[in-house]
Amino acid sequence: MFKYSLTHMSRTGDNDKTIDSTSGAHPDVASNEENASIPSSEENTATKLPILKLPTSELRKRKSKSWVWEHFDKNNDVSDPRATCKYCTMSFTCPSSTDTSRLSNHLSRCKKYPYNVDKGQSTLDFTPAPKLDADSCVDLLTDWKSDQEECRNGLVRMTIINELGFVFVEHEGFRGFRRVMQPRLRFILPSRRTIGRDCYVIYKEEISELKKNFKKLSSKICLTTNTWTSVQNLSYLCLIAHFIDDDWKMHKRIIAFCPISDRSEEVIGMAVERCLLDWRINRVFSVTSSNDVALQYLKKRLNSWKGTVLGGEYLHIRCVAHILNLIVKDSLSELHGSIARIRNAIKYVRSSPSRLQKFNKCVEKEKIDFKRHLCLDVETRWNSTYLMLKAAIKFQKAFDLLEKTDNKYTMELTMKSGTPTTDDWGYTGSLLYFLKFFYNVTLRLSGSLHITNNEYVTEIFGLGYRIDSKIDSNDANLRVMAVKMKKKFEKYLDVDNFNILLFIPLILDPRYKLKFVNFIIEKICDATRATKLKDKVKSVLDSLFQSYDTFRASFSGNSSGDEEIDYSFLSNVHDVALDAYLFFKKQQDSDNGRYSKSELDKYLDGYHGKASSSFNILDWWKINAPTYPTLALIARDVLAIPVSTVAPESDFITGGREFDSSWSASTPRLVETLVCVQNWLRCSSQPIHLENILEQTGSQPT
Repeated sequence: MFKYSLTHMSRTGDNDKTIDSTSGAHPDVASNEENASIPSSEENTATKLPILKLPTSELRKRKSKSWVWEHFDKNNDVSDPRATCKYCTMSFTCPSSTDTSRLSNHLSRCKKYPYNVDKGQSTLDFTPAPKLDADSCVDLLTDWKSDQEECRNGLVRMTIINELGFVFVEHEGFRGFRRVMQPRLRFILPSRRTIGRDCYVIYKEEISELKKNFKKLSSKICLTTNTWTSVQNLSYLCLIAHFIDDDWKMHKRIIAFCPISDRSEEVIGMAVERCLLDWRINRVFSVTSSNDVALQYLKKRLNSWKGTVLGGEYLHIRCVAHILNLIVKDSLSELHGSIARIRNAIKYVRSSPSRLQKFNKCVEKEKIDFKRHLCLDVETRWNSTYLMLKAAIKFQKAFDLLEKTDNKYTMELTMKSGTPTTDDWGYTGSLLYFLKFFYNVTLRLSGSLHITNNEYVTEIFGLGYRIDSKIDSNDANLRVMAVKMKKKFEKYLDVDNFNILLFIPLILDPRYKLKFVNFIIEKICDATRATKLKDKVKSVLDSLFQSYDTFRASFSGNSSGDEEIDYSFLSNVHDVALDAYLFFKKQQDSDNGRYSKSELDKYLDGYHGKASSSFNILDWWKINAPTYPTLALIARDVLAIPVSTVAPESDFITGGREFDSSWSASTPRLVETLVCVQNWLRCSSQPIHLENILEQTGSQPT
């Protein structure tokens, strides 16, 4: 009891106080404490041991020798002493050298501390991993361990890809689902503000990686521009880069979705210029846009960078979807009354179950065998109007019978614009004949994951041929409709104003080549115009080939070189014989060079077999690039040209739309972050659905 109290006093007392040597506090006698016998009380009172004092610095030095300091670096700042972990570089305050509990606690949970071993039981999981010889994945059996950062990153990516509102993470239903899905997972759900900040972090990471890829890219880039308007009346410029990589894979990346003050040509041109400078893109092959004037400013800037082809003469590609929309919109406005009456008739039938039942009885009496049902359209989307009229015209007799048997039908529609007449159905049938071709052409030329410009010439001029064939039709309605569409078609798609560069993808398609292009030109033009256009197409093709061939030679050098001649067999012959042989060899090389075919001629005259139904033009050029190296460079740039500025679901829009969205009040920077990151995360397997995310951000195309 006495010894315990002395020991206790020595540990808790002040360092300047006396310490009894029998307490075992002295370092020289501490090691012998266990073997020493306990003295009696008489010995303790009779014997007086000397009193020792230990310096304070010695005590501090002894106490700072904790094992923890082997894993931390301590600074020499007296005012702010700190200890830094050698593994994760986290810093902690350490006011006292003896207070190491906080440091030891950190080491017990430090992820980079090499002695930390997970003693818990591992969980096996099947993790998808890419195969070596294909784009598909195979499941691998691996150890799974919960990671807070990975869970949070996955939650942010899910929010972006699925276009969820940030407040989604705070909903009671989602939090309950998280608890039921994995009760053992102690994942702390972030707030909506944290999700917004994490979105921007992913944006910075992805944009840095994408800029590195652009820097390594050897081909030129094709651009598309489009403007959008939000519900807050803010204008945005959408800029998309299209390119084919070294592995002949098509890529489309939204590189900007920035606000602009107005839609003037200079503002749009300067906005595109700023974006290209930020991304360090100076080699632009084409720009697809519906704004003709804005390209004039951009053309001057790109020419000053020396990044265009053929002086930028064929830089501007007009958006085919925009042109077809103008033609269709004009036709729909001509028949606005007829379409409105048919639309009102469908609304009446679908307004209640009893009315629909009466209409179905009329369908049964008229013995109409058509399984599709009546549908209403979205007036700003002409494809939905086409589908509505396509279904309604099948039930024409049922509507006529309903008019005779249902007085309410006649009375209600008369108060509006009237019931559909025979002329209305006749005009609708004529309109559907042409809308069907416009609808199919728009879908085929607006693909997002495959090459479409090699079909542009055949689709557009095939559409013109359909219109011409009905100008002299016996059907008066078809004849009137064809004449109206012909005027619009010649205004926007006239051969004289056609971009010659759009003929090149068809020539670089080994199934068609130049002969097929000349055949099409002869069919759509008279003899004089056809000859002029064919010469112009061949001239552009030759100039393009010469430009790329010069560029390739400047980097690769003269690959052929001068042929080395073995003169050993003439070593014993007179010099006159050697001179004669050299003259003969030079004349032979000159004749061969004069009559030999160039790479372009070999391609145009060669036979490459019949293409199958699953023909892939990029795969063909990937295989044949070593045979036609210069044409392969041209094909990588030309085939990347987009003929439409937006995705198919936006090609049919003829008017503005208002959207109700949880992201409608987002800042312009956050809107750009969400639009770009969603495209970058989904680009590998899905097309660009820009309108879907803009419905979340409250924007509409203009």
